[in-house]
Amino acid sequence: MPDQHVDAEVLSGKDIKSLESSLEALWEKARRVSETLVHMREANAELLKRIETLESSDENMKRELAGKERELDLLRKEALRLQSNGSNFLTKEEKEALKARIKDLIIKINSRL
Repeated sequence: MPDQHVDAEVLSGKDIKSLESSLEALWEKARRVSETLVHMREANAELLKRIETLESSDENMKRELAGKERELDLLRKEALRLQSNGSNFLTKEEKEALKARIKDLIIKINSRL
């Protein structure tokens, strides 16, 4: 089996130039791959931060929504309790003020007709 090891002395000047050219091209490709990898890692880190921010925001909104739902449930229960007791939402004074306001609006409407 012939020796596969080639001495530099056996290579011609043309072969050395070709080998140098190939190594330069390979080095350039490796450099571009390295730069691309660095950019992708930076982008990935930014996306991970964004995901963390969105997940935190999502959790805050879920807690806020749960609080609003509890508040709404309490208000519904209170409204049902008031209706079952026969009481109304408006006090006697509020009813009188509302009646007076309605009468004023009716007078204004009639005066414009």
